[in-house]
Amino acid sequence: MSEYDTLIVKIDRRTGGRRYRQYYVRTRICDSSLEMFELPLNIYLLKDSNVGYLGHELVLKLNEVDGIEEVYLSPFCLGIGKNPAFDWEDIEADILFSLETVVGKPVEIKRA
Repeated sequence: MSEYDTLIVKIDRRTGGRRYRQYYVRTRICDSSLEMFELPLNIYLLKDSNVGYLGHELVLKLNEVDGIEEVYLSPFCLGIGKNPAFDWEDIEADILFSLETVVGKPVEIKRA
């Protein structure tokens, strides 16, 4: 598969300690320079944001994932803050599936 057929995701585990992780992508996922959301989501905050269609759909999908407390979106980066009671192994597949579903391309992981 070529780079254009997949969504390349670089996972940065070094930033933010054990509770935070960043997912860098090569596809624009947000129209705003930075948007932050606390979950469970206040739908009015999402409605008033400038995240664009993909960002909107991504935040809605991530709102369904147990264990996620915060979502940070920038044009090519998704930041996740998790609940300390959850392990990354419990939620990371759901995060990647959400990206894959919203962008419409299979995910290819590149570790940072």
